[in-house]
Amino acid sequence: MTTELTLASAAPRPPRETLEADFGEEYLSIQSLFHFCFVPGGRLSLLKELTPEEEWGQNNFVLLKYLAVHVRLSIEQGRYVWNGDQIVMTAGHLATAKGIPIYLGLVQNSTPDENPWVMNWVGERPSCGELPEPPDLGDWPDLVMGSEVVVACDLASDERRFQLPGMGTASVIAQSSAVAGAIHWALHRSLGVRQIHGGGRGYFVPLYLSNRDDLTAAPDLVAPLLIQGGRVIVRTLLEPHVAYSPARAVVERWEQLPAWLLDAWDTATETIQAQDEGESEEEDEE
Repeated sequence: MTTELTLASAAPRPPRETLEADFGEEYLSIQSLFHFCFVPGGRLSLLKELTPEEEWGQNNFVLLKYLAVHVRLSIEQGRYVWNGDQIVMTAGHLATAKGIPIYLGLVQNSTPDENPWVMNWVGERPSCGELPEPPDLGDWPDLVMGSEVVVACDLASDERRFQLPGMGTASVIAQSSAVAGAIHWALHRSLGVRQIHGGGRGYFVPLYLSNRDDLTAAPDLVAPLLIQGGRVIVRTLLEPHVAYSPARAVVERWEQLPAWLLDAWDTATETIQAQDEGESEEEDEE
């Protein structure tokens, strides 16, 4: 599919500082993207059509997270150009099946009290003379083997969102030791994956607590790791598929993600699809 862009007007161009302020208080989140610009469903659908087939999750939230990261960083780093009154930037590292980069076009919203900008164009060939580059995602802190692991999440609360398999009656100390041990074990096997959330750049590490026979299979849980002062901090534990969106946002292609995360994502999406099909069948019977 080929689309072309031709716009040429001379509306005032806001400075970069104003564009950054248009994202609101949140940082690199889907909500911040929506605060900045309106993303029409048709543009999002076209973006998906231009890229190789990929599972972007319910309501395309994985794709929206990807855009939230790359659109904001493109503005921050000045990785955009003006084409008349339109901002043109890359769609991160998204490209067509032939490897042609995909670009986004945004214009100021003419509707008062709405999103400041509107994504009004998606395509391969913007008509601007200079093509922008994708943003730099920045540096990640080093994961040093043998670093102290601090388990700072609440393992004692009955209301916590996660359960450690096989440790229902274990003491908090025993549970903390199991989590720290599983993290060290995974790190020594290079199973961690980079992720970006909010302003922090950290890692997800799989926790294999019940079975370690197949390291390509989804783990029991994942631990988001923050590196602070040479220590590894764990503030919560998550269901494995939750790690997919923040991790997908920092790789060029989904195939670059580790096998355990792909398995967790595939399993979760298949479950959701089966539930949706079941609900549809029930509605048909009614």
